[in-house]
Amino acid sequence: MQSVFIMLLSLTVLPKAVMAQDANELFTTFSPALVQIKSINLESGQKSSIGTGFFISKDGNLVTNYHVISSFVQSPEKYKLEYVDDQQGTYSVKVIAVDVINDLALLSSGTNSDVFFKLSEQEPEKGADLFALGNPHDLGMIVVPGTYNGIQLKSFYQRIHFTGSINPGMSGGPTVNHAGNVVGINVATAGNQIGFLVPVERLWLLVNKYKNVKTAEVDLLADIGEQLIANQTDLYQQLLASDWPTTSLGGAIVPNEMSTFMPCWGDSNQDQEKKQYNQATSNCRLEESIYISDSLRTGFAQIGFNWIESDKLNTMQLSHLYTLNLNARYGHNNAGRDDVSDFQCNENILENAVGNTVKGLMCIRAYRQYAGLFDVRFTSLLLEKDDQTLIGKYFLQGVTKQTANAFYAKFMENVQWK
Repeated sequence: MQSVFIMLLSLTVLPKAVMAQDANELFTTFSPALVQIKSINLESGQKSSIGTGFFISKDGNLVTNYHVISSFVQSPEKYKLEYVDDQQGTYSVKVIAVDVINDLALLSSGTNSDVFFKLSEQEPEKGADLFALGNPHDLGMIVVPGTYNGIQLKSFYQRIHFTGSINPGMSGGPTVNHAGNVVGINVATAGNQIGFLVPVERLWLLVNKYKNVKTAEVDLLADIGEQLIANQTDLYQQLLASDWPTTSLGGAIVPNEMSTFMPCWGDSNQDQEKKQYNQATSNCRLEESIYISDSLRTGFAQIGFNWIESDKLNTMQLSHLYTLNLNARYGHNNAGRDDVSDFQCNENILENAVGNTVKGLMCIRAYRQYAGLFDVRFTSLLLEKDDQTLIGKYFLQGVTKQTANAFYAKFMENVQWK
């Protein structure tokens, strides 16, 4: 049975006929190098996830997204991996290595492939025409023309902004230039012709690191743990290396945007009529996280503040208002019971760097499979004033104790009354 070929055309500076011809030639040439990757649940015998993969060498090595094969990596006793070629043949596939930070997986088919994709050695010019290939919604392989818009701004994790439709099932497929060389790997979409690709440089690093490694030589879970620790070290070194800018929030001073990849947003109730109290908020967060499994995401960070003041509420009413804000849910809870331990909490009365009194609650839980990594929640009340307070919170996912201690110290240095 021939593969289904659907070509989706989008706005472009080239004539549609030319784009159609290019897309048709690319598909005809490289369709044997495109496969569908399936994760099969052993108990049910049914697929649990699907994605796209592509051959990158004559000896049969394949590439896809890590998230496509994550169920197998996390629970190899419950799943198996297969690929389906352009002639609808089904074959087993093995995992050589993964890069969870960049959502990549290097696989071995165990067979030779006469047709394979070459990896580009240079970045396209901004506005260059590209072609994303993949199998959306299990409909068959398609070609989606689009445009290269450079590396996504204000992001810690490098992603290419691609103007084109990257739909579910296309994950792990290649995006190529006119020559058919891979410039990126399909990874995500924001809808409305906004797609994201992993830059091919990240794939080059993975391939070169494991080019002499055979399957089953890498302890995948241990390797993932090392990747997560290295990544959080790099992330927080950047966040903690310089002085944090600060800003006024009501009667307090709080950190402002600590990095371009951790933007801040604010709000207040100043426009509300008949208000019983004044309130202003600030919230800064990473816009991304790292996918580990359906039940676990990590690498997220968030820090926020809520200033409250009132000369109309009595002490009991203010205390109730503070309690409601303290107990409000904060941060993601992207972890299951099998992923992390229960939070263990400790409450203390503290002093910040300028001697202000702070009531703080620190809660920590450990990762079960990745030793040395923790999720941290910290909630604080800035005290000493009868008619106002500052509630400060932060939530860090997947950090070491050293990082958690360094972040706490930095937080305490940068929160105070005016």
